[in-house]
Amino acid sequence: MFAYIVRRLGSTLVVLFGITIVSFLLIYAIPADPARIIVGPKAPMSVVIAVRHQLGLDQPLYVQYWRYLVGLLHGNLGTSYTYNLPVSQMILQRLWPTLELALGCWIAELIIGVPLGIYTARHARKLGDYVMSILALIFLAMPVFWLGLILLYWFAFKIPIFPLGGFGGIQYLILPSLTYGLTGAAFYIRLLKSQMLEVLSQDYVRTARAKGASERRVTWRHVLRNALIPVVTYGGVDFSYLISGVVLIESVFSWNGLGQLAYTAIQNLDTPVILGTVLVVAVAVTLVNLIVDLIYGVIDPRIRYE
Repeated sequence: MFAYIVRRLGSTLVVLFGITIVSFLLIYAIPADPARIIVGPKAPMSVVIAVRHQLGLDQPLYVQYWRYLVGLLHGNLGTSYTYNLPVSQMILQRLWPTLELALGCWIAELIIGVPLGIYTARHARKLGDYVMSILALIFLAMPVFWLGLILLYWFAFKIPIFPLGGFGGIQYLILPSLTYGLTGAAFYIRLLKSQMLEVLSQDYVRTARAKGASERRVTWRHVLRNALIPVVTYGGVDFSYLISGVVLIESVFSWNGLGQLAYTAIQNLDTPVILGTVLVVAVAVTLVNLIVDLIYGVIDPRIRYE
């Protein structure tokens, strides 16, 4: 197990190195000049050239990349062109709100999706299954920002149970989490239902029933455990997506997170901040995938890591 983790961490470093190269090249392929954006469209060309020289943007691309890489090795993600602040400081201020929001949304999806997935599988082709499947499709088809605005209107403005937006205690987290949980739970319901129906038709499940095992024991011990691996895989991908893609939720609920920071940085072509957020998200995604791989072994003892 330890050797496997060390190998995965080693391959993660290679992946992150590749991500720095690709993201660096893609940003500098954009036909726009950060120096011009900083000084404004009416600034004289001499000022643009001076800013470009000050930021080192007039140097060859490989020199700029090498300088960036050396900074990374020393834990320096650069300085924001827009705010003139260290990028690492800006990301650290926004990272926890984003992780908190992503975790809240993910837990809401699981709390709603997993029990309903089990219920629809155990009551397949019955009224409850049809009702839940239709509701899941309705919420799945709803745009996240629209549902978020509706929940804000009713439960923060008309009936002021929750705050209208912002970041703070758990009361600020409930509506954004519920918004994403309602729309995202449909995937877990459908995935878990299909996996459980497949496992229910296996011989060992029929054998367990023939031996007199209760339906609860069959469901929890024999069916759910064997149906969970695809759900765990999807859950890992989903959580990774939430870390990097909660911009809409952050915008609707005025959540000052990493997504908002990246969105503003892209608008201003603030290259150090864009590169920093991409790298931090890539690290988070690779670590989540490693954790998911390790969970496989806990769920299914047949899986061994050498």
